[in-house]
This record gives sequence, structure tokens and C-alpha cells, in this order.
Amino acid sequence: MSLSWQILQFEELASTQDAAREHIARTPEISKTAILAKRQTAGRGRAGNGWETCDGNLAMTVICPAGDLAAIGQLSFLAAVALHRTLDEYIDESHTIQNKWPNDLLVDGRKIAGILLEVEKEHLLIGMGVNLAAAPPERIALKEVTGEEIEVLPFAEVLLANLDVLQNEYAQEGFPAIREEWLDHAASLHGRIRARLPSAVFEGIFEGLEADGALRLRLDNGDIKVIHSAEVFLG
Repeated sequence: MSLSWQILQFEELASTQDAAREHIARTPEISKTAILAKRQTAGRGRAGNGWETCDGNLAMTVICPAGDLAAIGQLSFLAAVALHRTLDEYIDESHTIQNKWPNDLLVDGRKIAGILLEVEKEHLLIGMGVNLAAAPPERIALKEVTGEEIEVLPFAEVLLANLDVLQNEYAQEGFPAIREEWLDHAASLHGRIRARLPSAVFEGIFEGLEADGALRLRLDNGDIKVIHSAEVFLG
């Protein structure tokens, strides 16, 4: 498989996000780079939550130009669609793959992957963790779904190829097509959810996404609440 990405693979890292920052600091000119760790001892997810990386799971951070900072949130959806397309190559139609706002993927209702976006200087770091071999309680691993061992590097190469395709689509067509593809597989779309913000909790019907990817929540009084950042609970 021919890729436009430079892949740097390590036996063990504390965090692929932190390793990406260090790589940026010591590398004057960076091409599109992916940093993989076979073991990650101090991974983190959104809002500072920990992310467990068992042996055989994917822990990867990709480094790419940040571009327009105002549109960076859209790239979380791009990464989610790339992950969805990748998982779809391994999982048959008897299972359901869904996108959970803002940055998770579910298989059969259980979390299989998460995404973390951070900015370092003029670079965007997209951290992606995927349970390939094993998963914590109440989550799911790809091996559990397919019954087969999934090797990390080939999976990462498929994911990077899908990222390439989507980055080209995004450059040519913008966010709307990615937004629509994400919504086609959105968990609890038109269903009841709860959104927890730092200072308040809102409940209502998940009506879709704004043009920029913000969540549209119809409250019980009929008002629309537009939410840009929150922890979402389904059902």
C-alpha cells in the first residue's frame, strides 16, 4: 500500500500525543507523520480522561498542518468518518457501527474507538485509539467482533489511506459531505440524549449537527440548544 504518511512506530510510549509534540519540537520540517505505540502507558482522551491501551490495540497520533484554526473541530468528524470506513472494511453487516458525538465510535452500542484533537504550533495532532485486541469492561474490541487477530500496522495503514482520501475530499468539497456521512451513522439521531457541560446538564432530542459540527439539541420546551462541547449520554 502506497501512503503519503511517514510512520514512526515505537514499542512503548507514555502518550503518542506527547511524542508527537516532541517530534515537532526537534524536527524543523515535518511531512505528514503518524506515530504509533505498541504500548501506551499514560494515554489520554478528551477532557483529560485516561485512555487504556492494551497490547495489540491501536494508539496513534497523526501530525498534519493545522490550517484554519476556526475549522479544526470539523477534522474530528473527518477522522471519525475515516475510522468508520476503516472499521467497515473489517466488520460485516450483522454488526452496527455508529458515530457518537463528538468523538467516539461504537460497535453494537459499545465504544470501540476515540479521537482527541490538539494543536501544537502550526500543526494539528489527531490522536486515535482503537480497541483491536482487547477492551476495558463495557467496551468492545474488534477481535471480539471478527473472531480474528487484527494486526496493528496493517489496520493503521488502511486508516491512513482513508484519511488521505477524506482529506482530499475535504479540500475539494468542504465539510458538508463529511458532515452528512457522519450523520448517516450517528448514534441516537432523533432520539433522546443528555449533554453534560461544565456548568449545566441539558436533556432533549438530538436533532443533528449545525454547519460547523455543533450538536443541535431540542429541549423539552421546544427551544434549540446549540452545544459545541459536552459529554453526551445516550438513551
